[in-house]
Amino acid sequence: MKGWKTINSNEIVRDRWISLRADECELPNGARINPYYVLDEEDWVHVFAVDAKDRILVVRQYRYAADAVCTELPGGVVDAGESPLDAARRELQEETGFAARTWTRIGSVHANPARQTNSIHIFLANDLYSIGPPRLDISEDIESTFMTSAEIKKAIAEGKFSQAMHIASFYMSMDALDSGPKNTR
Repeated sequence: MKGWKTINSNEIVRDRWISLRADECELPNGARINPYYVLDEEDWVHVFAVDAKDRILVVRQYRYAADAVCTELPGGVVDAGESPLDAARRELQEETGFAARTWTRIGSVHANPARQTNSIHIFLANDLYSIGPPRLDISEDIESTFMTSAEIKKAIAEGKFSQAMHIASFYMSMDALDSGPKNTR
């Protein structure tokens, strides 16, 4: 299968929150699409953090676009020059006040390859310990708690753990636990 050819690209907006461009594309069959909108986004991380009782650390926060309080895995943006593992460590600490002694890379998935350029890197964090209060960004109001996998599955069924990418990360992590992944550090 052949890829599309970019004929022209126009940046519509670029700031610290978003980068949106409108491309003119030529398809392999010669057809053209103009505009085709693309969100250039930084990669993200999700952290599947498990305590000694096999409970999973989750966060609850308000999501403006959906006007909803969502339960999800800790995570966030990979900053420029930062490795996904370092971002996962930082996000876990910032959002929950926890750190982990053992880290395992679960894998990566595309966020939305039809419109977005980024991937989500998923990490398993074990041997958790508290390092103090969360250090939240100005736009964050986050509560953290522990849930069992059965409680998360119930929350998914009830639409309370409702972000598609967090659900994918949850199930990929559960599958990796069943398979016995290898430690990153």
